[in-house]
Amino acid sequence: MNNIIRMLSANKDFRMVIADTHQISEKALSEFTGTHCIRKFLEQIITNCTLLSAINDFNEKISFSFRLSQGVSIFCQITDSKFSIEYNDKLNEFDGTVADLFDTKSVVSITTGNWETGLHTGTVEAYMDSVVMLFSHFTVQSEQLPSHFIMAGDNSSRGLLMQPLPFADEKLISKSDDELVYLSKELEQVNWDNVENMYSHLANVISENKIE
Repeated sequence: MNNIIRMLSANKDFRMVIADTHQISEKALSEFTGTHCIRKFLEQIITNCTLLSAINDFNEKISFSFRLSQGVSIFCQITDSKFSIEYNDKLNEFDGTVADLFDTKSVVSITTGNWETGLHTGTVEAYMDSVVMLFSHFTVQSEQLPSHFIMAGDNSSRGLLMQPLPFADEKLISKSDDELVYLSKELEQVNWDNVENMYSHLANVISENKIE
């Protein structure tokens, strides 16, 4: 099953990616034995890493390094459309909140590119415990187009990235963004085969892909 849908708005003023990472998370976290809230946090990281990778060139390698408090580190990588994650064994024993993993020294680094075009790494302070806010913050602070990451309600294995294109009308973008947030609750449970129809009034499908 293709789990990535890439779309371009009808007015060509923003592009977006919708991802379902349920199967990726099931495989990547098969040995995780920690608490429900930390598992959900890891699932959100997997979803948002996948979204940011999918908005870029699929031929590019992309990696994510989270250096958090409590000596916790998380490393994700997507190469040739294959996802991998490594994390401290401490997370299996950690019984605190997600907020406890963040302090003023926490950082996230994201590296994109390949050996032919060169690698580019951006690093930002990770002082917020919301994964979507953190990823949105990264796109604002790095040399990427500022983007909005939206989770599908309480489903941490589904999400959407909305990326306004240069010179887009801010009022139209704001209106579309509000509607995407409104639809996010429906995205939480809708059958994946019906996802395209949910957004067809806003955007057209460019491609469908798979990251596993």
